[in-house]
Amino acid sequence: MTKFKIGLWIGLAVLLAALAGWIFGWSSTSSLRTELAAKSLRLQLLEARTQILDARVNVYTVNFGNASRHLEYSKPPLEAASNGLKADSKVDLSQKLDQAVAFVNEAQQLAVKFSQDANSRAGDAARLIDEVLAATR
Repeated sequence: MTKFKIGLWIGLAVLLAALAGWIFGWSSTSSLRTELAAKSLRLQLLEARTQILDARVNVYTVNFGNASRHLEYSKPPLEAASNGLKADSKVDLSQKLDQAVAFVNEAQQLAVKFSQDANSRAGDAARLIDEVLAATR
């Protein structure tokens, strides 16, 4: 065998070893990706719930401007979590979050009208988020 053929065989062996390492590394991270997605969903839900609870406190203390602001801040994480659940084919949980967004919209409209009923609508949204959190553990 010539030095050129030996060099080709060594290059092929290195390439195959690199490919096998990449495949092994990729396959072992699938559980980490699943766990990351679950933690990300949980973080989005907790962020939205925190904003809604802050809004409820503001409604209770008759600070409707801040309540409306907190309710607005709760919408993007709720919608992102809903879209993530739809992508995972968890339509029933996604529908609960869509209903929570509807409650948040109602609460925000009531807060703009200086109505204390915004507190109960926000509470309904928080309850739905709690149900989704319990179901995704």
